[in-house]
Amino acid sequence: MIFRRPELEKDNPIAPEPYVGPRRRLAMARAAGVENPSEVADMKGTLQVLVDAASRFLRDLPKVGRPGKSFKVLQDAIAHAEEVLAAENRSSI
Repeated sequence: MIFRRPELEKDNPIAPEPYVGPRRRLAMARAAGVENPSEVADMKGTLQVLVDAASRFLRDLPKVGRPGKSFKVLQDAIAHAEEVLAAENRSSI
């Protein structure tokens, strides 16, 4: 008895995923491994804008006696993002 695996067949229209040959798979892996410096800079800028907006949001919230769990989690996330940005700025200098 032969077990067929339709996802491995090249011209099978009912395959769950399209067939990707070994050469294309390697080419896609190489292309994904190459970092585009402009994308990295865009990502840093986007993260900085997000951190600034979140900090402004927390600053504008009314003061409460005991902050909730989500408030603390957001503060921790902002602090972590600021640390990452500071480390990136130090390493790029």
